Amino acid sequence: MARTSLRIHPVIGIARVGNSEEYYLGPESMAGMDIPGQTMKGGLPIQPGTEHSTIMSSDLRDASGKLKRQAARFRIYHYDFPDQHGIETYPNGGGHEIQIGSKVDGKRVKDIVWTVHLANKKANSWLGGQGIRPFEHGELPKLRNAGFGNKTDPADPLRLKKLVIDAGPRALFAANGADIHFDTLTLPCYGQAGSGEIIRLPDYPTSFPANGNTHAEPDLYSRRIATLGTLSSESNGRLLVLGGYGLACGFDDEGNYSATASLNQNVNNDHWLDDTADGPVSAFLLFEDGSTRAVEGSAWVISTDPAYAPQTTNVVTLWDELYTTWLEKFALQPAVYSDQQYQPGFKPNYVQDVFPVLRAASLQKWNVSLPGHAVYMHDLLWNMPADGLNFPIMNYIRDPNNSDSSQLGSPLMPLSLGDEGKSFLSLTTSQYFFMSQWANDIYQRPGDTPSASLGPGELLDKTILFNCLGGRFGPGIEMGFNVRDPHLYQANWSAPGSAGPFRINMDVLDYSKANKNSPFLGVGYTPLRDTPVQPGDFCKFMALPWHTDYNSCATHLPDPNPGGELSNQNIDTITNLYPTQRNTFTYASWPAQRPVAVYTYRDVVANGGEITEDASVQRFSVRGSGTTAEQLVGGEFDRAAMNVGRYQDRKEFLLNWSRIGIIMQSPAIVQEAGDPKLKSENYFLEVSSQFDSDESNLVEYWPNTVIDKLYAPAPEK
Repeated sequence: MARTSLRIHPVIGIARVGNSEEYYLGPESMAGMDIPGQTMKGGLPIQPGTEHSTIMSSDLRDASGKLKRQAARFRIYHYDFPDQHGIETYPNGGGHEIQIGSKVDGKRVKDIVWTVHLANKKANSWLGGQGIRPFEHGELPKLRNAGFGNKTDPADPLRLKKLVIDAGPRALFAANGADIHFDTLTLPCYGQAGSGEIIRLPDYPTSFPANGNTHAEPDLYSRRIATLGTLSSESNGRLLVLGGYGLACGFDDEGNYSATASLNQNVNNDHWLDDTADGPVSAFLLFEDGSTRAVEGSAWVISTDPAYAPQTTNVVTLWDELYTTWLEKFALQPAVYSDQQYQPGFKPNYVQDVFPVLRAASLQKWNVSLPGHAVYMHDLLWNMPADGLNFPIMNYIRDPNNSDSSQLGSPLMPLSLGDEGKSFLSLTTSQYFFMSQWANDIYQRPGDTPSASLGPGELLDKTILFNCLGGRFGPGIEMGFNVRDPHLYQANWSAPGSAGPFRINMDVLDYSKANKNSPFLGVGYTPLRDTPVQPGDFCKFMALPWHTDYNSCATHLPDPNPGGELSNQNIDTITNLYPTQRNTFTYASWPAQRPVAVYTYRDVVANGGEITEDASVQRFSVRGSGTTAEQLVGGEFDRAAMNVGRYQDRKEFLLNWSRIGIIMQSPAIVQEAGDPKLKSENYFLEVSSQFDSDESNLVEYWPNTVIDKLYAPAPEK
């Protein structure tokens, strides 16, 4: 007997904050990858109200210049299984979308009822940026806001009330097309599949700490948070989830709003909140005959930082991290990984498994400063054919299976900073395996039996996470180290009646028990434990507020520093560079996700529409007033060259994050009348920056050291 399954895709959706009421849809093509029949590469957001029409540079901001938000779009897919008791495999390869008007089980869909619950638990979480090690052996890291209200237990009701933003659930009938807000004025509600109704929750303990008087503070660093976003829908029944407005709010020792709370850390700032969030996405179908059917495969949504370089992919993506975890921990594809090893006879698909690493490397030059030789070598990878390798590439790729290689810099790649405890970033073990197979001439060729193809819903899962940051989880952007924790997921994915792979082990929330006088959400998911996942349990491992981490993550010394740590005592005695002595080079943190050095559209136009080695300059992406590098006075080791490309006072970034420009490919840039045509379709240039001047520092080609002298930037053109 056959069975069917309904599943929401993407399994994890990404919304992004902005300071505008307007929005566009998140990208549904892979960043930097080729799109058949187009010169435009993937990764661009989508115009609202369209299937896949991508935005142009003129669509990034609203008429007043505010940065638009990015909505996450969710769909429902129907899967057929010929054997009711059969074991599921991945990829399934099938699935078709269900919309309003579709037929399921012989009945026509009248409406789709969606429920989403958003929360932010950052202020009641543990100190972030240290990876998973502090959670090992039954231990826990120290808490943020330790001792708040003389309470040291994160499950204490006072901490849950004063330190957790819980907007509660919201639900909508997709056919109505109404916007439902996660704010202080909108009553929580949820969709109940059994009755086919949306149930209002007047007793839900909605929590927006430090809110009080909600008047606007447009010129203050600290802004009261009164919403986490909005639910909306398309006429076909798809769900849209919009995030917040990029606010951060300070509070005092009593939990009351503070306009003067200090920001002294990059990752862990006590007495602060921000309006990023996350939570579960569920749905049921409402048929014309009044019956309903619940969607078995629920999803998750994350609201996070803006994407300032949507078309330049990371060398290690969030998809690579998720996929590797599932290969090695959940028997996702035994032909690739089984018996605790990657299978030597497996032939990777060059386009799907190998080429993305090469294309990602070739795109790095648009976000960081590289010397001419490095640019030349990376350019060779831009369109390398499967049979085009003519040098021993694996000699230049860091081996993730060799812990010693994580401490070795150039010439090993990727040449960016690594996770906690690792100096440099490595590919995931699956990426490294695929690259090794290709380098050893073991890969699929025409005539070979092709790998099973992803179905449309499965491809959407991959695409959304491909456009997000992997590696360098210190702590990360969209997700952190917890993506690698098997406890985060539903393990029995292949059993009959399951919802397939990658689903979150979400808590069952019984809203009938909501009590206005008692916090509804608890501590929730704890890494390396079997505790289920609640709303707010993804973002709680991210920086608080996110702004300070983004600001700081331009370039840094590796940690640990190869050759030994630098100090105020030994720096002046160093005469040689690593490896003969202590390393003095600085490296980028997230070059594809947090641009450091960019080519601006205006500079390229001033050079006749062309980038030339003798006349073109790069500027720091963050470069307005207040970004001239300074040396800290006293305390730990610091030199001015370690602080380029960022605000020297962290609070300044809270007012200026929305002014940063966006990197877009030439065909997406709307050129002004009289500007010379760009000479290449494959320039990726910064547009729409609102910085009035360049006051950071001169961008110099790598290598950059902590003892570099700093100079004024090139005059703006």
